[in-house]
Amino acid sequence: MLPKFLRCLTSSSTEERPRARLCGFLFLAPDRLRLYLDAGEEALPGITAADVRPGGALTALLASLPSLLDEEWLTTTDAGDPHCSRVVDLTDR
Repeated sequence: MLPKFLRCLTSSSTEERPRARLCGFLFLAPDRLRLYLDAGEEALPGITAADVRPGGALTALLASLPSLLDEEWLTTTDAGDPHCSRVVDLTDR
């Protein structure tokens, strides 16, 4: 399941380049994955981490990921993670 999820993030099915580019990932738990994303020039500077559950409705998550990265009410900072500027918790989405 996980390779398919990461392949979908890195290989867009359209000619348009995805707004959020995958920079890396980290397993936080067996059912929790942290994706490190560069949201591009139009977004806040720095790397955004998105905590997700790799199982479930992948298509819906991938389609909504760029807009969810901009939701301030989902965003926190994680001083313990030196690889990102902010974290968006999408585990319940």
